[in-house]
Amino acid sequence: MQTHVRPLVAAAAATALVVALTGCAAASQAGPATSTPDRVGTSTSTSPTPTETTAPSPTATAPSPAPTATATPTVSALAQHIYDECNKGADDAAVVLEFTAEPSGYTSDGKYLLVYPIKLFTDGHTDPWAIYNCTLTDATVGSTFVGGGVTDTH
Repeated sequence: MQTHVRPLVAAAAATALVVALTGCAAASQAGPATSTPDRVGTSTSTSPTPTETTAPSPTATAPSPAPTATATPTVSALAQHIYDECNKGADDAAVVLEFTAEPSGYTSDGKYLLVYPIKLFTDGHTDPWAIYNCTLTDATVGSTFVGGGVTDTH
């Protein structure tokens, strides 16, 4: 039975030590202690008295309206024009193009050439390797469709 009592006594002593040290740490606000210890059995500490705090009175303010999202994202006029022009040849190529807000291409021989992503073929199948080559007269909002076609990239 003594073997069970020793760990309990050690645990109780350790707990008492931690409590005593925690109490000392809580009692000293800052720096080393400069007061003399109290006599046993007397209490000089007073508990803090509760103070009344005034909460700000609620005021009636109208809630600000929540921002609303637009139905469709803002699209540049050039991106929309390129999409519309390239779509003129997409029907002949039996594809549905996927809109891209930032179409990119290059000018060659006075024409604007770009690769446009294919959403799906008109018969319903998809091919991740297929792309649509689109040729426009230039890279402006006034350009017109010259030609286009499907290419397999693998």
